[in-house]
Amino acid sequence: MNLDIHAGVTVIVLLLVLVAVLTFIRGYHHYREAHSMLFYNKRKVKKQSAVSVLLLGIIILGIAFSIATFAESAIYSVYVPSPTVTLTPTITITPTITLTPTPTLVPTPTPVPLYTPTPILSIIISSQFTSETTPNPDAIFSPLVFSKNIDANYQAIEASDVFADPIEVMYATFSYDSMTRNAQWTALWFREGELICMETIPWNGASGGYGYTECQQEADQWQPGNYSVQIFVGETWKQTGTFRVSGGSEEATPEE
Repeated sequence: MNLDIHAGVTVIVLLLVLVAVLTFIRGYHHYREAHSMLFYNKRKVKKQSAVSVLLLGIIILGIAFSIATFAESAIYSVYVPSPTVTLTPTITITPTITLTPTPTLVPTPTPVPLYTPTPILSIIISSQFTSETTPNPDAIFSPLVFSKNIDANYQAIEASDVFADPIEVMYATFSYDSMTRNAQWTALWFREGELICMETIPWNGASGGYGYTECQQEADQWQPGNYSVQIFVGETWKQTGTFRVSGGSEEATPEE
């Protein structure tokens, strides 16, 4: 994805391997020069120099192997990506003039449910899995941030949870950690409970960083209503986010 810790470790390892190769080439040239010398003492010193250079190349290769094997896990044991905080936009309501006063009704308390059911992945969707890699049960996703556009670092541009026409594509961005490469992950997009977009593929990113899922439709298919996105790793639910597409008389207020 973007240049994260995984990519940085890879670059360091490749640079060390390149240095080791150049060191081996230099040691080889020293060894050949030693064979062409007539004097024994000079030839002996040159051979010792060649052996020292070759040993240095082996040490550099060992360091590269150690970094490739242990560096990324050691870094993530100290640094955990911070979840992206989603701010709640303020909707400005245009006041209307009431000509005839009406009695004020006492609002009826809205009952609060005792629990929220955990989303369950349909067997129809899980039957389409192609990955055989076991997902990490400790994988985490931050709250989803919605926008019509994202930048090169997978960050939302003018994030909000209320949007107005025109819309052609919507993005849900997030940060994540402890993901297993090639493990199946799924993103489901719903409008009023009806599935409109889906992607379910093996994970091709790093173990931690930033990512996104998107839903692209014809502009006239983004009807007003309530939308939600569910993220699963394997068959395990990880995160849900919601947004709304407003009607013609409403205006979406972007986050500041």
